[in-house]
Amino acid sequence: MGSSEEHGGCTQRDARIQALGQAYARAVLAGDEVAAEIAVREAIEADLTSAEIDEEIIAPALWYVGELWERGEISVADEHLATEISIRVLALQREARRLQRTRRATRVLLATPSGEQHVVALRMVSALLLEAGYDTLMLGPDVPAPAIAASAERHGVDVICLSDTVGSGDRILVSVHEIAQRVPGAAFVVGGRGITGRLQASPGIVVCRRVTDAVEAVDALVKRADLN
Repeated sequence: MGSSEEHGGCTQRDARIQALGQAYARAVLAGDEVAAEIAVREAIEADLTSAEIDEEIIAPALWYVGELWERGEISVADEHLATEISIRVLALQREARRLQRTRRATRVLLATPSGEQHVVALRMVSALLLEAGYDTLMLGPDVPAPAIAASAERHGVDVICLSDTVGSGDRILVSVHEIAQRVPGAAFVVGGRGITGRLQASPGIVVCRRVTDAVEAVDALVKRADLN
């Protein structure tokens, strides 16, 4: 027999699945696709497999919807809406899993170029990327471009995040150019108040205006790389 701790863990997991299943059923019955998607995303975050989500959350909800329709408690339109929401949520679930796998396999390096000592915003970006599932490597402040390039090459980095807060000419632009010469396949996310107008977004370079946009910026670069 398993220990009481194991039994408690199993009970907690079962209770979590049941709560998510109920939330999903309420959502599809209400025609609320956003709430249905949230329930499934929470299931993914709770480490449920795709099979568990399909079999223990989505399928039971649709069986329940079918029973309500057979008893005449909801209309055929309600039943069809619940089905269509589930079809879309299933597609979103597959995309979320794909993104999760892609993020785990992507390494992001973060640094500020020579002369830039401010790293608070960059550390915020690092935390967001780590929370999103990316493999991050923080070099910190005041790193010469050749050193960034060498580290990127050595560690097999896919995306390089550079920040310039104070601004000193076009040092980000110079750093991007020098690094790209040594690591041709690298993509860049650049940001900070020191970015000049000479540095424009282009294939392989995203200019990020806000810390909160960093994950989306890296996602866009990775997706673009997957399509090439």
